[in-house]
Amino acid sequence: MRNNRVELTGYLGADPKIIEKDGKTFLALSLATTDSYPAEEKDGETVWRDRETVWHDVVIFRKVTIQFARELKKGDRAQITGEIAYRPFITAEGYTRRAATIIAGFVEKIHYEKQEKLDLSAAADAAFASHS
Repeated sequence: MRNNRVELTGYLGADPKIIEKDGKTFLALSLATTDSYPAEEKDGETVWRDRETVWHDVVIFRKVTIQFARELKKGDRAQITGEIAYRPFITAEGYTRRAATIIAGFVEKIHYEKQEKLDLSAAADAAFASHS
């Protein structure tokens, strides 16, 4: 049983970066997530309000996952599943702190429903046009 499991859905802040270090290749991503909560307005209608955007450092070591994730681009929406790891660092004041990093084992690009509807609509129009 794995007790250290993280699942995030967010947007890439930059194109994936391939890093080679000590003879090993891995991929680094920056993923932004923003949680929302329902808030009731004066007229009784519920609207969603965004909380603070949080940036996550993500690294990928699995070759299969690297092959897929390297095709992602800045602004793509992605779902990442993996585990959280902490690495120590020293601040300018000399204090030891820990930074969180997500080690992703699975990455999936999330397509926009609106975009998919537009794509399907365009495909349907093209199909009907070719039969006319």
